[in-house]
Amino acid sequence: MEYIHQFLQQIDLGDNLIYRGHSDGRWVLRPSVGRHYEGQWKNVVDCELRALASFKRRAIPYLKTQPKSDIQWLCLMQHHGLSTRLLDFTTNPLIALFFASYPSVLEDGEFIATQYGRSYENVSDDNLFNRTHSFAYHPPHITERIIGQQGCFVYSSAPNEPLEQRQISRILVKREHKSFIRQELGTVGISHSLLFPGIDGICNDLNERLTSDLEWEAVVN
Repeated sequence: MEYIHQFLQQIDLGDNLIYRGHSDGRWVLRPSVGRHYEGQWKNVVDCELRALASFKRRAIPYLKTQPKSDIQWLCLMQHHGLSTRLLDFTTNPLIALFFASYPSVLEDGEFIATQYGRSYENVSDDNLFNRTHSFAYHPPHITERIIGQQGCFVYSSAPNEPLEQRQISRILVKREHKSFIRQELGTVGISHSLLFPGIDGICNDLNERLTSDLEWEAVVN
């Protein structure tokens, strides 16, 4: 566990800390919806509201349980790839390290740790899209992925601006170490199968192993 041990020695651990991993350290810490508009965000809040309303109508037939608040709906949208003002974090630093260490991304990754003075488990629908402060949100287990990823989210009050905190630390994850980090994480159970329950997670695990085996065979033969 050489790489994991070195990594854990560099980070702070605490109940209030949350973590995120970028496989490409050049990425800006900004929610996905904010990458599409550079003007005053208050001018486009109606676009978010329309997307939310449409998702509610169209997703209901496919849901086992229905979210109980708008921010829970946003969490569900985020996990299924729809752009929102939420940014994925986790309470488990090794899971963040997993996302920072995608071997297929040929750039240095980045591990991020931060904490928020405002941290909630329940958030009212009132004025949700016009709040003036960002905060951390710890949702109930509304999807298997949230459970597997020990997921939480940062709500951005200005989605098209980089999300910065005074108390934030960043650690470089060198690209040449990514494959070794992934191997070590796999031995402690941090894998696609855990983070993405279902057939997709199984296939991603097997695909990563197959790619590694083929690359090794190319070297020895």
